[in-house]
Amino acid sequence: MSLMKKNPLAKGLGKIILFFLTLVVISIFTFVLVKIQPGDPAANYLRTIHVGINDESLARARTYLNLDKPVTKQYTMWLGKAVKGDLGNSYVKKWPVLHVMANATIPTLQLGAVSFVLLLIFSSLGGFLAAIYNKSWVDKLVQGLSFLFVSIPVFWLGYMLILFFSVKLQILPSSGRGGFANYILPAICLNLPLVGQTSLFIRNVLLEEMAKPHVENALVRGVDRKYILKNHLLNNIKIPLMTVLSSNIMYVISGSVLIEEVFAWPGLGRMFVGAVRTSDLPLIQGSLLLFGLMAIILNGGTQSLIYFINPRTRLGGKE
Repeated sequence: MSLMKKNPLAKGLGKIILFFLTLVVISIFTFVLVKIQPGDPAANYLRTIHVGINDESLARARTYLNLDKPVTKQYTMWLGKAVKGDLGNSYVKKWPVLHVMANATIPTLQLGAVSFVLLLIFSSLGGFLAAIYNKSWVDKLVQGLSFLFVSIPVFWLGYMLILFFSVKLQILPSSGRGGFANYILPAICLNLPLVGQTSLFIRNVLLEEMAKPHVENALVRGVDRKYILKNHLLNNIKIPLMTVLSSNIMYVISGSVLIEEVFAWPGLGRMFVGAVRTSDLPLIQGSLLLFGLMAIILNGGTQSLIYFINPRTRLGGKE
């Protein structure tokens, strides 16, 4: 363990090994999760491609899908193809799974980028205002709105936004992906719970920092609260803030399943729901593997960024 801490090369090698081991675990979990789905996979496949189900067609389908082989052999064959970038073809779309996922990833990332920018702006504004004006009506308003935003079910909120802005006022599109106006309602729906959570988090972290002795001494000396927030506290909260924002990014990407379905947004969430609805097993497996890979990369990227911006981690925890 001490060698890993002292030798950056050994530490990097350990992270690479852990990365691939985690991928293997995710692949096993994905494979098993699809296998335990109710129903006969061969029969589901035949229904998807609109072929009559009988003993002969079932036998051909099982042979084609390698279901006549032992489960361990099925997994190793699937994993071997996946390593080469071959996740099979979608039963419904008839395209390679990688191609289907690539087409769906771009709209999800675009919606996620817009949502994340809005999240940064409004959660930072709410959190800082609540901390600066602690126990005032501003603080109570921010806390009240935050609890309200967290409590609202996103699918209900989505339909309410469509009814009000698209049906009644007719000023915003209700579905689809087009110009900037199409991003507004899905981004609001996706963001409100996150804005509520993150605003409260920023407020609480700032208040904890402001309760520390050196900050209280500065306040007693008459240093302006806004100056302390800007020049001292921001550096102290950037690491916990970065951690919570990274988890929000993952939610924005993979947690938009309901939002994309409500607003007919052609992203990963809607693609995954469609694959589950039609029992498109290759697309389900590919989607789960992609979500797991995204989580690993995001988590690893966050840890690496924290390592580089935090001097104490680079010095082995020394002050």
